[in-house]
Amino acid sequence: MHVLAPIITLIVNLSLSTAMFPQAFKHAIVTPLLKKPALDKESLSNYRPISNLSFLSKLTERIVLQRLSVHLSSNDLFNYHQSAYTKHRSTETVLLSVCNTITNAMSKQQLTGVCMLDLSAAFDTIDHSILLERLSTWFGILGSVLTWFTSYLMDRTLSVNVNGYSSLPNDLKYGVPQGSVCNVL
Repeated sequence: MHVLAPIITLIVNLSLSTAMFPQAFKHAIVTPLLKKPALDKESLSNYRPISNLSFLSKLTERIVLQRLSVHLSSNDLFNYHQSAYTKHRSTETVLLSVCNTITNAMSKQQLTGVCMLDLSAAFDTIDHSILLERLSTWFGILGSVLTWFTSYLMDRTLSVNVNGYSSLPNDLKYGVPQGSVCNVL
């Protein structure tokens, strides 16, 4: 790996300095895998899409995500209640917080209601222009960094591979492929 490190560093640095995410990194090969062996193979809902992305794509994304996290953290832009993808927080911390809030309300004989939403796939459906606008206005992502994110999101494609046969590439107009490091934004 030491032999490749300078080349990989050059590729990542070129992507960042030119504010361009390489087109070769923007294609995902999706393989549908059966969720459980006992499920009906004829029902499409029993399959999970697994995206294969290039190693260099994921590495570049990881570096950008780390830099974005530093920006959000140092500018106090993380939502106070966010637990996912936040340092020193987890599903346990959010559960403890909710449990504590409910317990406190009950001890004061207050009416308490809980509304639970599953937002795990929300990023899969977000419109790229909305995401870019929010990165800019809410989080201060501007200039070449915003240009890089625009390049990252635009002109993405995916092909589906089943039993060695691949579909023609299809445009990916919303979110990013499952398996992408930036899927946690």
